Amino acid sequence: HPSRGASVRERSFKMADKKSVNPIKLIFYLVAWYALNVQYNLYNKKILNVFPYPASCSLVQLGAGMFYVFPQWILGIAGRKFPSKVAVGTLIVVSCCHGAGHFATVISLGAGSVAFANVVKAAEPLFSVLMGVIFAGSFPSMGEGFSLLPIIAGVMIASMAEPEFSQTAFVFAMLSNVLFAARGTFAKKMMTSDVSGADGFAISTFLSFVVMAPVAFYMEADTVVKAWEALPSADTTVDWMALLNGELSDKTVPSQYYFAAYNLVCGLYYYTYNEMAFMVLDILDPVGQAVGNTVKRVVIIIAGTIVFNKPLTQNGIIGSSVAIGGGLLYSIMKSSAGKKPAAKAKAS
Repeated sequence: HPSRGASVRERSFKMADKKSVNPIKLIFYLVAWYALNVQYNLYNKKILNVFPYPASCSLVQLGAGMFYVFPQWILGIAGRKFPSKVAVGTLIVVSCCHGAGHFATVISLGAGSVAFANVVKAAEPLFSVLMGVIFAGSFPSMGEGFSLLPIIAGVMIASMAEPEFSQTAFVFAMLSNVLFAARGTFAKKMMTSDVSGADGFAISTFLSFVVMAPVAFYMEADTVVKAWEALPSADTTVDWMALLNGELSDKTVPSQYYFAAYNLVCGLYYYTYNEMAFMVLDILDPVGQAVGNTVKRVVIIIAGTIVFNKPLTQNGIIGSSVAIGGGLLYSIMKSSAGKKPAAKAKAS
């Protein structure tokens, strides 16, 4: 419909023409985004070192955000409301991709290092391009195509240089790239003027919890119950300071209560870092978003190598740098390619 297309273009111009940006607000959002993301990755890896059941841990993380966003919907905090005008069919597809992609990411993180999983996930733009070609008939520009080459080369170099290379970590990180790229492609069809990106993420996350619950039950129901029952249940106290400091060692066995609280905090980190990402994206232009994402991945890799004492090899550093730099280059090229048609549409 012409009028609908015009309104979409107008919204895109408003997003693109971000004028007065409060630097203090931007810095706060960026720091919060990075801090929450790093904490999620570190908590998640520590959990998987102690409790190697990624499907069950993933399910808890998908559901934890309910404690954060449901009260906002019910009370109407910050004007938020439950998104009722959503294309149900597309929502189901997006939720399945989102849930399965998250499961794949956590499985990869459990099988390999934090750094390696994040380097492989830097290849997501490659699969975003493939999904765009397959489902939307959208072909990349020559510049975008060439910018994918360093991503591929960097991931290959980093994989060959990984001292504890795990085929499981590599395969599932790549699978998560495919699934998240598909989610991104279909999510564009789900978004309307009545559904914000944050609320769209919320509803798809909670539906993915429902969809993936039977999958987690099938994968780990018998073993995870026995593992849970093996944790000490007599101690009902929770050391909140230790919890906030992220203390969880694979050399000691946590109590059921502490471990449950630790998983809940990890899930809240997962949800809130994604929520913070939407706030950052609302402020930055496409190039700024690309730089922000690149720095975020570098920060996670550095934090993972320090906390878990798994430094990258020289070739690992080279491969990581090339792959992440390729992701930044691709985002910039894509942004540049998108400015030309937008400018023409605005002029008309």
